[in-house]
Amino acid sequence: MMGFQYFKNYLKQAILQVRTSWKDALSAGVAAGLAWSVSQRMLGHPHPVFAAMSAMICLAPGFPNHGRQAIYLLIGVATGVLVGEATLLLPPMPTEIRIALVGFMGLLIASGYAIIPAIIVQAGVSAVMVFAMGAEIAGVTRLIDVVIGTGIGLLFSQILFTPNQIKVLGISAERFFHELAENLTTAADALDHRNITMAHRALNSCGRTHTALVALIGNIDIVRDNARWSLRGWISSREVTTLAVRYDRTGIRLYASTLLFCEALLNCLKKQREAAPEWLNDSIRLCAENCRLLSGEIRYRREFIKPDRSIRAEISLTWRDCIKSLELVENTLARFYKSKTRRLRLQSFRRRKIITAVHAEMEMQRKRKINF
Repeated sequence: MMGFQYFKNYLKQAILQVRTSWKDALSAGVAAGLAWSVSQRMLGHPHPVFAAMSAMICLAPGFPNHGRQAIYLLIGVATGVLVGEATLLLPPMPTEIRIALVGFMGLLIASGYAIIPAIIVQAGVSAVMVFAMGAEIAGVTRLIDVVIGTGIGLLFSQILFTPNQIKVLGISAERFFHELAENLTTAADALDHRNITMAHRALNSCGRTHTALVALIGNIDIVRDNARWSLRGWISSREVTTLAVRYDRTGIRLYASTLLFCEALLNCLKKQREAAPEWLNDSIRLCAENCRLLSGEIRYRREFIKPDRSIRAEISLTWRDCIKSLELVENTLARFYKSKTRRLRLQSFRRRKIITAVHAEMEMQRKRKINF
């Protein structure tokens, strides 16, 4: 049974990865074909394998920044070709020693730029290829093909098919709020059944929330970088910067307060000194519902429900840390929803203001007609 569940989860993850990566894979394939055609028809290269490979390396799924990957590839190949050409001037020596020396020189010189694996690996491989395949095949000809491939990769990644940075942030934030909702729901179930094992599970599930937070922060860094170096990102850079700051602060606060809440809840259930307040379980589930609203899972309502704190009596000392942490979660969620919907609320306010002014003007005109 556990094996089937593991396979089911793995299959879901694989499907999710395919849905996420198919656009990058398609653009990489199209760019590879275009690079082959350009190098073969315009430059007369009979088998421009390196042009197609360079385009695919630049645009392959999984790289956080395709534009930076293209630049790294070009720098690494150029360094390797130069090192390989220079080592051809060395005196005769055994092939094994020459390959070791060529690879060592290429890797060492490239590591002097920065510890960037893409540059270092390409430099070492290119240097060895110049010696093994000859300068006519793997030297300047390969460098020209790589320039064509990386140029097409930059054209695709930075101008034509730049991902929507706002959508990337939104997807990461939705996943984070989904994990947060599952975390709070597990905590509410633990409190409802006064089950210490479920409370342990809620505390351990904070690990998945932390993973989603790390992914969100990583995408925030990527989006900020793309906003500076891509055309589409530059156009929406102002909105991207605002969203990045909002998600960064909110995500860290929500994760920290939820972790403190789950830990405090576990301690309270272990001690079992006093019964939990009657309203606590409903408040936890309301936080979970608001998280699902922010994650886009709830479609039947669009309004954020604020907790009613007027029914909350004096907090006992046993449950004080737990409730304070929950209130911090509530405040952070409400503040985030308010900042997220600020533009819509301003538009709605201005619309109501215009409609009110029009109605007032029509009423004044009607009164004037009556008086005359």
